[in-house]
Amino acid sequence: MNVLFFTLDYHPGLAGGAERQARLQAEELLRRGHRVSVVCPRSAGQSSTDVADVRVSRLPRIRHRRLRKLSYALVLGCWVLVHGRRFDVWHVHLASRQADFVVVLGLLMRRPTYVKIASAGETGEVQEGTRSAWLTRRVGLRRASRVQALSGEIEGELRAVGVAPDRIVRIPNGLDLSVFAPADARRRHAIRGELGLPRDRRIVLYTGRFAEYKGVGDLLRAWESIAEGLDGLLLLVGARGAEDRPLSVPARGPGVMTRPWTTAIVDYLHAADVFVYPAHQDGMSNALLEAMACGLAPLATDIPAVRDLLEHEQNALLVPPVAPSELSRELLRFLADDELRAAVARAAARTARDYSIEGVVDQIELTYRDLVPC
Repeated sequence: MNVLFFTLDYHPGLAGGAERQARLQAEELLRRGHRVSVVCPRSAGQSSTDVADVRVSRLPRIRHRRLRKLSYALVLGCWVLVHGRRFDVWHVHLASRQADFVVVLGLLMRRPTYVKIASAGETGEVQEGTRSAWLTRRVGLRRASRVQALSGEIEGELRAVGVAPDRIVRIPNGLDLSVFAPADARRRHAIRGELGLPRDRRIVLYTGRFAEYKGVGDLLRAWESIAEGLDGLLLLVGARGAEDRPLSVPARGPGVMTRPWTTAIVDYLHAADVFVYPAHQDGMSNALLEAMACGLAPLATDIPAVRDLLEHEQNALLVPPVAPSELSRELLRFLADDELRAAVARAAARTARDYSIEGVVDQIELTYRDLVPC
């Protein structure tokens, strides 16, 4: 098949979880003999190019905030009208306003559309509170050929806004288990030296966006309450997205170190002991899956998307969202109890093995075949 991906960015740009999944899926589809192209907005210094045999068309747009989305919609529409019929299926990797536009064009040009929902809750695509969200619910979701739900929570939200059950496919995120795998003690010691991290302290790691709904503020407050006299380091690796509300994240503080986002995130995972995922709401976290696969003991908030993956005191420690005091208490448990931490880490790594990118693309490929006549 000839597949067209619509994303908001693509490697080597600063990509979020949806874009990272798009790259994994594109490269796995290529290995199976399909052809994959990507269309996305152009950022400063970028141009259209091939990335690992995936043709990436980066389209220009006006930089002014109020005109950015409209200008991109016009350019994207022209591009799709010219090139869209070459593709068997159109796959949108985030249900933004782009999805509404693509689904309408798909209906007009008789091309099947596949839309992925990346997040749940008030900041997710289904419940988002913007004035134009009603358009996504009525067009981008209800009229898409298929809508991918990462979690049971997202599936429930889709049904609640009128998406027909036979159009919903429940498929999780996946990861490359050849890359994200546990590191031995020698590797952990060596990579800490390469990254300039202390070799003799327990490292608690957070990776991802520095956004309030990701719970980073809760994590910083929890750490501040226990940092004095603690022989540990809180390491934050990430960046603030352009649309995120401002959040003060210190570059350095008592037992705190911040590093910019990197595509080599696996190095930081191999250097750490505990992974913290304090989100208030989300879809299915790539960062959490990657940490689990690398053998880190996860401490996470007990939100619906996490409950699909983790069980308290089995393969994780779970705390309520927006509860810094409970977060600090469970952090201390992990840091003080080597046996508990190791047992939970082993169980989390076993769970992650069920989420290979190969298994995820098996399901996506079957859905494509349902949509594309032989």
